[in-house]
Amino acid sequence: MASYIGIGVMSGSSLDGVDVCCVEFTGDVVTDIWSHRIIKATTVSYPPSWIKKLRNAPDNSGIDLIKLNIDYGHYIGKLVNNFIDEGNLKVNFVAAHGHTIFHQPEQGFTFQIGDGETMATHLPCPLVVNFRNKDVALSGQGAPLVPGGERYLFNDYDLCLNLGGIANVSICERGFDVGPCNMLLNHLAERHDSLMEYDTDGLVARRGTMCRDLLAELDALPFYELRPPKSLGREWFDDNVLPVLDRHKDVSTEDLLRTCTEHVARQTARAIDRELKPSGDVHNGVSTTHEPLSLLLTGGGALNVFLVERLREALKECHVDVSVTEVDDDTINYKEAIVFSFLGLRCLLGLVNVRRDTTGATRDSVSGSIHLPPGGVPLSCPAMQEYRFHLSRSGGGSDEAYRSYPRSNSIC
Repeated sequence: MASYIGIGVMSGSSLDGVDVCCVEFTGDVVTDIWSHRIIKATTVSYPPSWIKKLRNAPDNSGIDLIKLNIDYGHYIGKLVNNFIDEGNLKVNFVAAHGHTIFHQPEQGFTFQIGDGETMATHLPCPLVVNFRNKDVALSGQGAPLVPGGERYLFNDYDLCLNLGGIANVSICERGFDVGPCNMLLNHLAERHDSLMEYDTDGLVARRGTMCRDLLAELDALPFYELRPPKSLGREWFDDNVLPVLDRHKDVSTEDLLRTCTEHVARQTARAIDRELKPSGDVHNGVSTTHEPLSLLLTGGGALNVFLVERLREALKECHVDVSVTEVDDDTINYKEAIVFSFLGLRCLLGLVNVRRDTTGATRDSVSGSIHLPPGGVPLSCPAMQEYRFHLSRSGGGSDEAYRSYPRSNSIC
């Protein structure tokens, strides 16, 4: 058994801030059984200037986008370094997701800004970034990646549902994006009041009245009829959802929030129901004979009381028997940062961290780009015993024994 301390950094599509979470992972590469413990976590809200930059990034010129990529690398590098210094943390590595600007796997690309080499200049330890491109190159969606960590860290649950900027669900080690969640609701909250970052507890939505025409138009979006693997990006929201909202300008924001909250709940319940079509007493490998399915609910939407109420009701209407598990606030708020830290660890250890059964790629992969700190990792230092590549040769369709090689600066 070995222990590794890493920091996961996550910026979601809802632009509500940067999640930074320091986690200790205990396990080994032979059994591939892992546990985790949160050491310290925080969310750093974006200043208005960065919200504007990130929101407008898709419209940037090439040179402006390159500069933003570098600037954001400095921003995140300094932010994480301050987090390490303020907590007096001794960490082995950092794993950063970056912020998604473009996600069009059907066109063969996805792009998360935050230049790794730039970020690494601020850090005292190895950094892993760029988790999605290899999977897209292998004809995968490059998303969602969180199920790749949930199968190890949260395997006590039958379902994991994250209500972030985009809602995504994993069931029996398969995962996919469901549809927009906080990206949509926060957009409407800001429209209701420019100083409102989100609809606290869904109070504004609760006051509203359902607009049936709007609900029907949103529910009819073709994405919802696609079967997994499937994923979403901000541009899909801009191109498909915003025009629907614009066609209903006469509807009050209270009614828009009420209707869109219902939409999120309905589509989430329907997506889960479609993946749990019964076959005897088994729903796609999950027994439902004796007890309800256990569902881990996380993300900012899990704190939206009204949304969770509507989700529970929608699941009942679909006859999906689930029990939503109560968990600690840190798990609710930082599960994605926890998982990306774990995916970074698996990259450093040479273990598969992106699986084709979720993304639709042609094969599993060890994804992530490794960047060393300015001083490198000297061969003589104790850290070399932790940071090593596990190289495997495959033959006849099966993996042979792992061989471990020390990592020198020339390898990276």
